[in-house]
Amino acid sequence: MLLYIFRHAITYHTKTNTPYGDEVVSAEILPEGIPAIEKLAKYLKYISTDANYTSPYKRCIQTVEIVSEISGKSFQLKDVLGEYREDKETFEEFAKRVKDFLVYLEKQNIKSAAICTHGGVIAGVISFLTKNSYTLPDLHNYPAPGILVTIENGKLEYKDFNPTSY
Repeated sequence: MLLYIFRHAITYHTKTNTPYGDEVVSAEILPEGIPAIEKLAKYLKYISTDANYTSPYKRCIQTVEIVSEISGKSFQLKDVLGEYREDKETFEEFAKRVKDFLVYLEKQNIKSAAICTHGGVIAGVISFLTKNSYTLPDLHNYPAPGILVTIENGKLEYKDFNPTSY
């Protein structure tokens, strides 16, 4: 399976490294993050995928709207790709949710997919596909917005579309 996975565009909270709090579902992307997503979308335009998925959170929806407009790809909303929320689930439940999504992709015989989601989900996908486990210390092992992670056969590749680091 070949996955192209990326975080939503930068938000106030990612820029300032502050918790989302009450805005966890409704936080919006910042205009300054759009150029990186546009470049990422131009790259994805020439990549063939069987399916494309996104978190239903507003910042991911805004991000894939940009990607869709440029690349022509459509994205399916998947609740399972939502942010890890300690107030709603244990880490073990969250890890199972990520693992279940990967099992779903296998059962659907998905050979390649583009996925827009959140840092914790990306960390989980990376962990499960490179070492077949996901533990709490792995939770923050994810790239900044604007970086595309390609995962195939346990190998990772990072492509940075940001004009500068955040």
